[in-house]
Amino acid sequence: MVVPAIPGIEGLAPGEGRSVRTEAGSDSFLSAPSCSEARADLCLSSAGDQASGSLTLREIEQGASLGATLSAADASALLRAPASTPTPEPWGTMEIRPGDTLIALANWFGLSPFDIAVMNGAAVDDYLVIGRTLVIPLPESQFVMPPVPDISVPVEEPVAVTPPPEPAPPPVVVAPPELPTSSSGPWTAAEVVEAICSLPWPCETMVAIASCESGLWPGALNPAGYYGLFQINHWFDGWDNPWTNAQAAYYEKYLPSLQSGGDGLSSWPVCRYY
Repeated sequence: MVVPAIPGIEGLAPGEGRSVRTEAGSDSFLSAPSCSEARADLCLSSAGDQASGSLTLREIEQGASLGATLSAADASALLRAPASTPTPEPWGTMEIRPGDTLIALANWFGLSPFDIAVMNGAAVDDYLVIGRTLVIPLPESQFVMPPVPDISVPVEEPVAVTPPPEPAPPPVVVAPPELPTSSSGPWTAAEVVEAICSLPWPCETMVAIASCESGLWPGALNPAGYYGLFQINHWFDGWDNPWTNAQAAYYEKYLPSLQSGGDGLSSWPVCRYY
């Protein structure tokens, strides 16, 4: 905007005055308007201000426009900036104490023995080593240290002497049942139990062992090298089929133990008590 010059006060600084003769012939005192009495461009457009490097009104408006543009760009950049990824909460840990067992710890934390074993790169039936750190797959905020195990030796009561039982007859080796063709997985819990109980071994005990070993999940895979329902320690075709895995457990573990005079459960030293 161009402000018209006021005759007689050209070159005056804001607030200064000068006597001038009006058209009527009288003397009047005119003063330049101060910054509070007029627009700011009257204070910034004098020759002296331009010589000293002061800004004009146009330059101020351009600078304000540029500042607004930069502010909008900065705001847009902030909106486009990706949100920071929260750091995941670490797992709980504990030192293995005398008397700790995998089953007791799993029951305390509401987990399966398989969950804890996989997290620590071990097999379910590995024994815990006192003093080693055990990682529990629970966030630290949910971790509660279990009670100290009672390792006191109970007082033994006298036991009546009974004659040893007669040796059990050798087990009957049966042919493997035919694999079901109605389902190829995923397997229902009823189908998994049916596969386990199709073999001549204690059904309920073996279902409990499979629950401990894999949570009754035929596809359970432990990176330490254990496969399937009964966590067989080698890979084989059909390891994730409950029928095939149960047969492998029966013929490779249960039956050899039984034939050597054991109870058939020695291959599962931990999970046999689940």
